[in-house]
Amino acid sequence: MPDLPGDGIVPAAERAADLLRHWAARRPDAPFDDLGGTRRTYGEAAADVARCAAALSASGVGEGDRVAVLTTPRPEFLTVFLALSEIGATWVGLNPRYTRDELLHAVTDSEPVLLMALAEHGKRAYAGDVAALRDAAPSIRETVALTGDLPGAVPFAAFLGRSDGAPAPAGTDPDGPALIIYTSGTTGRPKGAVIGHRAFAEGCRLQAARQYHAPAVALANLPVNHVGGVMDVVCVPIAMGGAVCFMEDFDPAAIPAEIERAGVTLWGQIPTMFQLVVARPEFAAADTSSLRHIGWGGAPMPRDLVARLRATGARLSTVYGLTESCVSVAYNDPDADDETLATTIGRPDPRLELRLAGPAGEPVPQGTPGEIQLRNPCLMSGYLGMPDATAEAFTADGFLRTGDLAVERPDGNITLVGRLKEMFKSGGYNVYPREVELALEEHPDVVAAAVVPVPDPVFHEVGAAFAVVRPGGDLTADALTAHARAHLANYKVPKRVEIIAELPLLPTGKIDKAALRDRAVSH
Repeated sequence: MPDLPGDGIVPAAERAADLLRHWAARRPDAPFDDLGGTRRTYGEAAADVARCAAALSASGVGEGDRVAVLTTPRPEFLTVFLALSEIGATWVGLNPRYTRDELLHAVTDSEPVLLMALAEHGKRAYAGDVAALRDAAPSIRETVALTGDLPGAVPFAAFLGRSDGAPAPAGTDPDGPALIIYTSGTTGRPKGAVIGHRAFAEGCRLQAARQYHAPAVALANLPVNHVGGVMDVVCVPIAMGGAVCFMEDFDPAAIPAEIERAGVTLWGQIPTMFQLVVARPEFAAADTSSLRHIGWGGAPMPRDLVARLRATGARLSTVYGLTESCVSVAYNDPDADDETLATTIGRPDPRLELRLAGPAGEPVPQGTPGEIQLRNPCLMSGYLGMPDATAEAFTADGFLRTGDLAVERPDGNITLVGRLKEMFKSGGYNVYPREVELALEEHPDVVAAAVVPVPDPVFHEVGAAFAVVRPGGDLTADALTAHARAHLANYKVPKRVEIIAELPLLPTGKIDKAALRDRAVSH
């Protein structure tokens, strides 16, 4: 492939902390991060990380130990994450929006030696949750309050005071675990995907080389228990020597002003987030001319929204990846048109291996659905404590089974048609929900659509569709069904169509199809 913008500039690294060290040595006064106008330089951040690493070491945290951190996207998160990287320990992010049961699952499964947490955020205080986690996980030797006061917890400033000025011992195993990321768990309990230090750092390099521009400023408002919130919008810009603009919450009304204030150049979100921001009057009023790259993943982008984002002048692209892959493995071409951006995940990154395979692992012909399978040095090493699930996730020749079904178009772009687990049979025919959703979204009044299977006494299963229509539209369920009949074979046409105000979302921003199935069945 041709040289990428960041080739020869973005450093290779064995761990994320090396990226900070590289740029701090060369540009110590360059902007590093920013929360509401409070800023750090690379030199200041390097000193903070070194102090935190020494404090962790003085507290008995060593290579391979796990530290669970309940936090929003904020500078303390990044300090702790990079300090853990420095000493070879493992980050376990906890989403402040998790229920107590979800927190308990992640903590009892990962068995951290140290728990760090916000005392409160928004309208929620975490003292009770932290106490419950301590009681449930005997592995926790100590708790630290990142902000405010937590009963029985050491304040973060006092914790950092344990540093005696001596450098912490550096990690020695670059292939040891850097992160444990819990999958969204739409079916069954979330599994902890283990990602190694070298795998994570290499993923940052690969993405940063493709997206490189200077000076880069990324908006970081995604949860830091997810690879997108730790890697894509934080460590990838750091690999470029760029800055991170933190927002602790997703606030559609405030984002346009933040883009203008901080001069954000790199904006990555889930498509539903873009929809909510672009619909705000503040977006039309703000100066967004600083934007140079806009990327999305996790869900398809409505075509009319592509056009709205293109008006900013930024380069647009889908980025396709998943928790277990760590790195993004497919991108749209720089000159991709609106239809391609809305309906494909682009082309595979030629630096990484991607294949479409049939049920027996055989290559599928162009235009035939096959499972996306991946092989590269950035993949997870496995699911924590689940050897059988890990073995099932990989093929005999080392490819990760993504569970995503896709077809290759004649132009080489790839279109997702559904999940292996989402595909259903109606009257003996395979139905791929994403194919049906794309057809529904071709209607000019449909903003977004989701299709789920429901039991049927005649056809075994049939599709139930939920559609969000544009404000002021008068599209009816019958009219949308007629549209589907004009674009799809009869067995693919949803037997039920419901117009709803909004689609339910998981904390990751993806559509909660389990909730839609429950709704469809109950109706």
